[in-house]
Amino acid sequence: MKILFVFTEISVKFGIYGFQHGIAAISAYLKSLGYNDIRLCCISPRFTAYRFRKILSNFQPNIIGFYTTCDQFRFIKKLLQEINDPSIFTICGGPHATLNPEIIYESSRLNAVCIGEGEQPFLELLKTLERKEKPLYIKNLWIRNKDEIIKNKTRPFMENINELPFVDRDLFVQNKIWNRIGLTQISYKNSFRISRGCPYQCSFCSNKQIAAAQPGCFLRFRSTDNVLAEIETIVKMFSPPEIYFEDDTFTINEIFIDEFCKKYPHRIGLPFEFFAHINNSTIGILEKIRKAGGRRVSFGIESGNEELRKNILGKTFYNKEIVQVFKEAKRMGYCTEAFVMIGLPGETPEYFNDTIRLLKTIQPDLYSLSAYFPFQGTDLYKYCIDKNYILPNFKIPDKFVSRRDTLLTMPCFSRNKILGCVRAFGWEIYKNHSFKKALLFRVYESRFGDLFLRYAVFYKKLLRKLIIGS
Repeated sequence: MKILFVFTEISVKFGIYGFQHGIAAISAYLKSLGYNDIRLCCISPRFTAYRFRKILSNFQPNIIGFYTTCDQFRFIKKLLQEINDPSIFTICGGPHATLNPEIIYESSRLNAVCIGEGEQPFLELLKTLERKEKPLYIKNLWIRNKDEIIKNKTRPFMENINELPFVDRDLFVQNKIWNRIGLTQISYKNSFRISRGCPYQCSFCSNKQIAAAQPGCFLRFRSTDNVLAEIETIVKMFSPPEIYFEDDTFTINEIFIDEFCKKYPHRIGLPFEFFAHINNSTIGILEKIRKAGGRRVSFGIESGNEELRKNILGKTFYNKEIVQVFKEAKRMGYCTEAFVMIGLPGETPEYFNDTIRLLKTIQPDLYSLSAYFPFQGTDLYKYCIDKNYILPNFKIPDKFVSRRDTLLTMPCFSRNKILGCVRAFGWEIYKNHSFKKALLFRVYESRFGDLFLRYAVFYKKLLRKLIIGS
């Protein structure tokens, strides 16, 4: 069986990573069982069907698996229209498919949708197709059978994720994406996960719904030795200067952290970046991780308005805790990053001024400001529908740039006002502390910011040095 995976990163703010853990995990799982004829088609940073058509012609796959999020599905539908051979089986997975399996009705060329984790369903699908049988009753899949959609139940989450092979990075090496335009250095060469799942219930995130999509325990951790063995393997292959942990939950398992902090300096020793949450134990955990080599820590603050953060987003920490954690993290020598959003449902310019004031106080070394995007199926998406901020089944314009623009229509915070706040944000945060940093962020947050970084790709290290000092 010839398998083609498709991954799109089109019209997204912050640049592209050129790597996707879910696809890499399924590919590794299939290869471990003898399915080695696998290719990948990455399309970015703008939409073009040329590369997809070329791979279809040259590779002639039997099955095509599309990974998609809500903002990327508009491009997946266009690619589906390019498939003229009816013998090619098509399946869509990822968070958008899990939360909205009804997308199978949106394209007659889509044969199946995968809900939840894809390793076992994909394997069963391949075996069924190899037997020349109709794959009608595979758990986790909604499957098209002529004019009928068969909606199968889901199986439990995989319990022991240590049994899974290390993710397939070679698949992404083949694509050689040179124009990775973000300021981060995250790629297939240094990105890792220690867990699957998340215990938090943030209203803007899909994790709550993904957790409910399958029976069993959603949050699962790998063993420390399993994680370190993978890192050792990849360091030998690519010699990355630093390690990046993608997990939202990196700091919540203190048993894992204690063992990790003992072993990591001796077995790996490279500086690393990670996410952390604001809570009572954060400072103590940061102390441990810093001694083990933690270099940069990122926090999802989202809003500086406590009422909005608690009642709309479902985050219950206070601004005084944020200020204290950032102060202590800087004292320890961390490079700090704050993730914030603008254009949240019910937000006003006055509420967003609270975000500006908070970041002016904590002075993170780096921030990531995203315009809120209503991911279909999440609690906050439903709230937006109820408040008439968006229409049900809204259409995303082709030229829409996710996280740089807004889809909401709010009487107290217009689109033009939101975009104006985005462009001025970095200047307001840093102008009294670092004119150089304020000016660079002013350029980046302009409407030409992503274009500027694309052409400045060869000077990325210099830009990082100027902005975040590393």
